[in-house]
Amino acid sequence: MTNATDIAGLPGRRSSHGSELVLAGLGVALACVAPFWLNGYGLYLLTLTAIFAIVALGLNLLTGYAGQISLCHAALFGVGAYATALLTSKAGWPYLVSLPVGALLTTAIGAAVAVPALRLKNLYLAIATLGFGVVLQKTIFEWRSLTGGGGGLSLAPPTIAGHELGATGLYYLALAFLVLGLWGAWNLSRGRTGRALRLIKESEIAAASLGIHIARYKVTAFAVSAFYTAIAGGLFAYLVRYINPESFNVGLSIGFLSMIVIGGLGTIGGSIVGALFYVVVPELLRGIKDAPGLVFGVVLVMVMVFMPQGLWGMARRFLGRR
Repeated sequence: MTNATDIAGLPGRRSSHGSELVLAGLGVALACVAPFWLNGYGLYLLTLTAIFAIVALGLNLLTGYAGQISLCHAALFGVGAYATALLTSKAGWPYLVSLPVGALLTTAIGAAVAVPALRLKNLYLAIATLGFGVVLQKTIFEWRSLTGGGGGLSLAPPTIAGHELGATGLYYLALAFLVLGLWGAWNLSRGRTGRALRLIKESEIAAASLGIHIARYKVTAFAVSAFYTAIAGGLFAYLVRYINPESFNVGLSIGFLSMIVIGGLGTIGGSIVGALFYVVVPELLRGIKDAPGLVFGVVLVMVMVFMPQGLWGMARRFLGRR
């Protein structure tokens, strides 16, 4: 059994991470001034993109780095949304307190999901997480006394320090959490945990031979991913101001996975690109019947066949960054 020095010596990906961080930083800088030239609906779409990018960051840590497929992330997104909404609207907690507390509750659920699924891989893991997702969604639907069931929950605008948080304020809050998420994912992926997760994805036998505690890292990946997803869910609840259990179905989980595949598995920048593609492309094509779904499906297949590193990887190759 080897010590931590062996794990620390695993090959990193510093150069690729560096290019991702620089370009992501430029994108965030541009995002900071976006509200000055966007209309209300444009700001809504950009806020939604930031929220989905947070989900993609967390899911990429789990799937792109650790190789663990999850089809329950829409349900975790919903749990985060409901937990934040209920703590704020029914318990009377401040929104900025409800958001992280709701995320921590969801993190515990994410870790609980991971434990019985530790020995599962690939299709079996996907089916198991799909089952967990259905159970979570059904629980939200049936717990009518708390969640409102199929009638959903209508929410008033959140307040911070007695001031109502409008569309612009919520956008900057989502952007702030996205920046924190980028920083967290950057540090996690380039450190010992990221190297261990990548080795687990490549070969669990090799990882175990280096003294990596596979179960611990898998549970950690699920928990961190659930935390990211729940934060995004809490932001989403107050962006749309109405949540319903049916919104958090397996179709959304597949959409989340498609974001990181199209953007680029195992890349930080790919999470941003994938979320932007997922939100913007259907919007651009919404005037053409059935076009958004068709184009999205075609692009997804083309990326998987011809661009396995995603749009982010293609952009890096075009710019000469390896």
